[in-house]
Amino acid sequence: MRVLPSITLVAASAALLTIPSAARAQAEPGRVTLEARGGLNVPTFDISDAVDAGPSVGIGAAVQIRPRVYLLGDVDLGFHSGADLPGGASAPDVKVYHYMAKVGYALLAEGSSPWSLIVNAGAGAMTFDVDGAGSNTYPAINVGAKIGYRVSPRVSLLLSPQGDIAFTKDAELGTSNAWVWPFTAGIRLAL
Repeated sequence: MRVLPSITLVAASAALLTIPSAARAQAEPGRVTLEARGGLNVPTFDISDAVDAGPSVGIGAAVQIRPRVYLLGDVDLGFHSGADLPGGASAPDVKVYHYMAKVGYALLAEGSSPWSLIVNAGAGAMTFDVDGAGSNTYPAINVGAKIGYRVSPRVSLLLSPQGDIAFTKDAELGTSNAWVWPFTAGIRLAL
């Protein structure tokens, strides 16, 4: 009859011993997060002569591969109205699609604060879909940051200032490089 309390004590002890390892597992590599963002895409330099800043939506995913290192993937879509041209005309509207793969590095140690700061750099492509003129896709590079504030163990609020530069063709887009900056805010979910 003494066997049942002993089994219960062993099972309870084993369960308590797993708590620290489960907590460590949350901070170990392999963790995945998903993002949904919205904000403003801001063109600068030559491309700003043709299009204005416009609303943006985006999604992203990240996989933690080392305690401070992440692989990131982001897709953003900016809607730009054509800029006013001399003589009262307007340039055509343009949708700009951003597809970026990045490596991120966390500047703040995970768990030390509800804040997180990941700086990132990467490469990908940008598609410029010009109303009435078709679309063209060009290679692109990216730098930026992901600033998060954890509101629960699985949910963080997010600011994501990014800088994307496409290496375009002057004959197709009117410039050899198009600088478009997605500034977005949203939510990050840890899976």
